[in-house]
Amino acid sequence: MSSTNIQKTLLLVGATGVVGHHVLAQALAHPQVGKVVALTRKPLTPHPKLLNQLIDFNAIPEEAPWWQADAVICTLGTTIKVAKTAEQFRFVDYTLVAQFAALAAQHSVPCFVLNSAMMANTKAKGLYLRTKGEAEQAVKNSGIPSVIIARPGLLDGQREEFRLGEEIGLVASRLFNPLLPKRLRSVKVEKLARIMLQEALKAEPGVKVLESENFQ
Repeated sequence: MSSTNIQKTLLLVGATGVVGHHVLAQALAHPQVGKVVALTRKPLTPHPKLLNQLIDFNAIPEEAPWWQADAVICTLGTTIKVAKTAEQFRFVDYTLVAQFAALAAQHSVPCFVLNSAMMANTKAKGLYLRTKGEAEQAVKNSGIPSVIIARPGLLDGQREEFRLGEEIGLVASRLFNPLLPKRLRSVKVEKLARIMLQEALKAEPGVKVLESENFQ
């Protein structure tokens, strides 16, 4: 049987966020995906392909049958405004990502796809980009054979919470996108999700970093 005909099991972390929501929808509709295990705090809409596992993110289960997956797609992320404190922001954007990568490696998951951010860097002065850079490094150092890092710029997609700065940026980017270099254009969330899903299904060995222009 061709490898393209083998249905895969994906473990999705962050399914309730704007990116995770699109990844989940596309994965459930994809013929190469046999099952999606979505780890969430609150129940999701049922689907024949979906195993929605409710967990306490403060105590991630280290042993569970759903760790037997072909790839992890991690779209976890928050903001200081939502998290309230720098410590809680780092817990979501770094600590949880690092924990999931370590446990995925422990269970021999062959591929990990991480949604990060443009200009993420461990040496960045700002908390947001420095934390994203540290999360990337944790995934790269986990020992997982196939690591894909997505670094989109400004996301063009519907969020549950209103972010004034992003809304202003989106209006401007939609007007001037054709005039901007590709790396500075806003990224359609649907396109980002589609490429992340494609990379998870390919699971090519090595570390691949996809910059924002890759999602245009």
